[in-house]
Amino acid sequence: MAGQASQPQWYLARDGKQHGPISEAELTQFIEQGHLQPNDLVWREGFADWRPAMLVFAPGGTNPPAARAAPPPRRPMARQPDTDLAGGGAGRSYAPEYDEGGGSRFRPGRVVLVLLLLAVFSGGAALVYLYPERVSRLVASFTTSSGTMAIADSKSLEAPPLAGFSGGTAEGIDANLQATALWRVVKREFPDWYKERVDEAAALARDRKDDAAIGKHMGTKLRELRRQQAATGLQATQQRLKAVAVSFFDNLVQLRAHSPEACHALIVGGEASPAIVALLQGTKYTAGLQAQLTAMFEAIAEGRKQARVHIRPSRADFQQLADDLKKMGWTQEDMVLFNELRKAPPEKMCQLVHDFFKAQLDVQDPEVQTKLIISALGPVFAD
Repeated sequence: MAGQASQPQWYLARDGKQHGPISEAELTQFIEQGHLQPNDLVWREGFADWRPAMLVFAPGGTNPPAARAAPPPRRPMARQPDTDLAGGGAGRSYAPEYDEGGGSRFRPGRVVLVLLLLAVFSGGAALVYLYPERVSRLVASFTTSSGTMAIADSKSLEAPPLAGFSGGTAEGIDANLQATALWRVVKREFPDWYKERVDEAAALARDRKDDAAIGKHMGTKLRELRRQQAATGLQATQQRLKAVAVSFFDNLVQLRAHSPEACHALIVGGEASPAIVALLQGTKYTAGLQAQLTAMFEAIAEGRKQARVHIRPSRADFQQLADDLKKMGWTQEDMVLFNELRKAPPEKMCQLVHDFFKAQLDVQDPEVQTKLIISALGPVFAD
């Protein structure tokens, strides 16, 4: 373990509590798993004082070499201003609302891009952890003190969440559902609602309904709950909402290649659409679709615990997005059609929503990107 010993040793502070020392490899894994939070502070040799982790690990952020040995400050400095960007309740259009005031209340921060969130929340690819036990203990220490939630593993994302009902008892159905990432979150956050759904599924099974019918019923109930909690979900952390946007975009890419009808079904009906129900019953698309739903319900869970107020995009932010869409080939007719999206045929709707999220995810300024993404997620949660 000489290589690990030679790595810089980091300390991380959250909510007035200090954790460490942590090797650079372990901290990297911690960040890649999406556990970093906006107000986290970090210190290592060469730092005169604690620094905001979002600044140190942001794209283009500096990570200077150790200049001198010094003990870590024994107490974290005062909490930094909350850099969560915000945007209000769910809207009925993907077009973002903008803040006429230009966001003057916002004190600039930098938002970390966790590169492996794509692997975690799209397709269920397993992460290779260099130090799984130590990183797990680090995550557990934050879970105990501040409620940080672990990310679902690939096996639970691949387990079909809308199958395994027919012929089952309530106990058997519950066991099947708890093998999936999505229903674990739902049961944890809404236990009474969850029990009602399991009892309903068992009753339908006794009536000899098949998995397609019961899965459609369960998907419809999930959509109802998601829509009821839409405003709460939009009050989650920036990182959680970014994960929702990334997983939604990845599903758009995958389903456009599958068929325009499947992509259209994801946009207009989500988990209540028969086409999406079928894809969630054990196909190569199950993990990606379940990852999106799991990320959304984890966002709802965060919003329920601590609501964040996010700043909406400014007129200049929206103009930048419009300019980027024009560079992608959008015409004025496309802009008009996008504002009346439900009038678009399936293939055109998929292309417009795909381009809209791609343009936002390609924005280089992380502050502008986050404001736009959070504003655009309203219909993803509410439709």
